[in-house]
Amino acid sequence: MKSHSTSEERLRLAVSVAEFGIIEIDYESGTAVADEKAAELFDVPSSVALSRREVHQRIHSEDVEDVERRVAESLKPDGKGEFAMQHRVVHRDGTVKWVNVRKRIFFNEKHGTRVPVSGMVAAVDITEQKESEQKIRSKENRLKLAAKTTGFGTYDLNARSSETIWSDEILQIFGIDNGRSFTRSDMFEQIHADDRDRYRELFQQLLRRDAPENFKLEHRIVRPSGEVRWIVNSGCVLFKQGQASGFPDRVIGTMQDITERKLFEQSLQRARRAAEAANRSRGEFLANMSHEIRTPMAAIIGHADILRDHLSDPDNLQVVETIRRNGNFLLGIINDILDLSKIDAGKLEVEREPVRPDAIVAEVRSLMDVRAAEKKLPLKVSFNGPVPATLNTDAIRVRQILVNLVGNAIKFTDEGKVELIVRFDQEASVLHFEVADTGIGIRSEDHESLFDPFVQADNTSTRSFGGTGLGLAICQRLAHALGGEVKVESEFGVGSVFTLSIAVAKGVPLIKPDLGLDIHSEQRGVEVELSARVLVVDDRRDIRYLAQHFIEKAGGEVLTATNGKEAIDFIESETKPDVDLIVMDMQMPVMDGYEATSELRKRGCTLPIIALTANAMKSDRDACLAAGCTDYTTKPLNSRKLITMIDRLVNV
Repeated sequence: MKSHSTSEERLRLAVSVAEFGIIEIDYESGTAVADEKAAELFDVPSSVALSRREVHQRIHSEDVEDVERRVAESLKPDGKGEFAMQHRVVHRDGTVKWVNVRKRIFFNEKHGTRVPVSGMVAAVDITEQKESEQKIRSKENRLKLAAKTTGFGTYDLNARSSETIWSDEILQIFGIDNGRSFTRSDMFEQIHADDRDRYRELFQQLLRRDAPENFKLEHRIVRPSGEVRWIVNSGCVLFKQGQASGFPDRVIGTMQDITERKLFEQSLQRARRAAEAANRSRGEFLANMSHEIRTPMAAIIGHADILRDHLSDPDNLQVVETIRRNGNFLLGIINDILDLSKIDAGKLEVEREPVRPDAIVAEVRSLMDVRAAEKKLPLKVSFNGPVPATLNTDAIRVRQILVNLVGNAIKFTDEGKVELIVRFDQEASVLHFEVADTGIGIRSEDHESLFDPFVQADNTSTRSFGGTGLGLAICQRLAHALGGEVKVESEFGVGSVFTLSIAVAKGVPLIKPDLGLDIHSEQRGVEVELSARVLVVDDRRDIRYLAQHFIEKAGGEVLTATNGKEAIDFIESETKPDVDLIVMDMQMPVMDGYEATSELRKRGCTLPIIALTANAMKSDRDACLAAGCTDYTTKPLNSRKLITMIDRLVNV
């Protein structure tokens, strides 16, 4: 008896350790008794005889039918007398538990029939396991949904055998019907012929000892229908567990259909190529327009200068001066259009160097005094206190902005005054140039479009005052390129104030401004006398004549050629007179100046060569110097600049 008791205790201890709950059933009395663990699982009293109904009422309503069916089958005389299943249990507080149950029924023979006498149910809590499974299923479902939505599939390749596992999405990507055999060889056959070498090379690497851990390859496939699709193949190499080196064991990865992205990228590339071609065309058009317009303008203005030197009659001088003035006005419009185009194309060069701001203001006053005097307007210049000793900026561009603003103020003012006021905000370290006038002013509704290109306040101003409406647009964009801005305050019928603001480096010392400065005083010094023989190469007879006039007037001697080939033939001729310098137009028929200069340098010519071009961009200067030119000047010809440059180069 003691031995039996000991065995029973051991059994109960084992059940307790295993966290099983036991329910003992007495079919003769129709009762069941649950131990402590089972009572906890089923939320029933322990060690108390309960009816089977009291136990079954704890079973989840959706599982009751299945449980009752299993129980009925197990109680049949010819049944197995046991079953195992999983179902839910609902506690009185609403908590739901999952249990894994195994039931065994014991029968006796009565009158030749098997009759159930007792039974035992062993139950264990599997709620955590079920929740984990649910999470895994949820993740799998999300992964499948993501795969379906994004069009990527997964694969698992055995590196040591031909075994391959493809997801359904892979088959869809390759256009393969489900159920049809799809081997690695089949997959390789669908790789686009132009991409197979790259694909083969990658997978040969993946099967070597030094295989990369991760890989990514974009390539095309050809579906059985002939349709070409782009896919990205990404994955990693796995080794056997515990093996850090050696040959790979598996290759797992994903394939994603990226055809739409590739088509979009290709459309962007086509658009970019078209835009680049358009930019090149625009650049070529601007260069040609610059050359074709500046060249005749150079002849008109230059010959007007020559004619003026030969006239004494006041009426004739006035006619020539009108030609010069309108020629320069037209040249200004051309320069505005080219400047705006260069800014829009991102080709505007800004060269920063230290310059005295009062020197720029002095130069602007000198340039604009005559224009103000023509309208009998006083042009006042004043400084509100000291100014920075230097401003690190592009002096030419600052002067261009101020000349434009002051020119506009004079143009739109008939009575009163125009004033240029300079003040330095020391706290913000910003230098302000204010151009104030008492002119027609600007309506408030026009302020917003004032800095748009080709726009003026109204058509009346266009008819009354002329202009293209480019000036303020260029001023604003130049100011932005210099790190500043232009602002306007205006009242219609009263006047306007345009302010150019430019940031100044911290710590720059302040000085008392001096309007007596003239940054070009050295250039207006003694007239240069040339003693040089110059070869002028240009396809335009007018320009050759103009350059010849300037050079001969300064004491030099001129020989001419009409294109680059003639220039080379002349220089290489054994009977030619010696020349000291070449002035070379860069755009000519037969052979242009770039090719001619480069060829002369290849043939050992060391003469100074001055490039003459209608293009005025820094990149054009760089191109001329790269071709072998010594220096560079632009059309329209500036006689003083040309003569000074020739003198400097021949006397090096």
